[in-house]
Amino acid sequence: MRLSRTIHFNSGRSLWRKDWSEEKNGSVYGDQSPHGYGHNFALEVSVEGPIDPESEMVVNLTDLDQILKEEVDAPLDHRNLNRDVPEFATTAPTAENLAVWIWRRVATRIQRDGWPCRLASLRLRLTPDFAVEIEAPVEE
Repeated sequence: MRLSRTIHFNSGRSLWRKDWSEEKNGSVYGDQSPHGYGHNFALEVSVEGPIDPESEMVVNLTDLDQILKEEVDAPLDHRNLNRDVPEFATTAPTAENLAVWIWRRVATRIQRDGWPCRLASLRLRLTPDFAVEIEAPVEE
């Protein structure tokens, strides 16, 4: 059984590498500038596991909301990803890298807290026509 929750957060970022020339940055990242821009992100997270016979839920949605608030919203919302998130000081906060960063935090937290489920998928939408997705392999 899968349970999904969507949250929204807003962040600024720059996909401009200081170690590259202006020409190379332009050819790789397009019409960007070192000043950056912002996105209104939509994040959908799905957890997968059995329905608990006592609670009759996969997980309590309030608990999932708390993890998403602490692991995603608090460190990312209304932040400059390059300046405010240490991992993106030297790694470009591309959609792909940001999705992996979120995946690792949420999956680690679920495991550390001993939940009876696992992170099954993540979809990070940057614009109405662009999203990145991660899907966990099916456990044997």
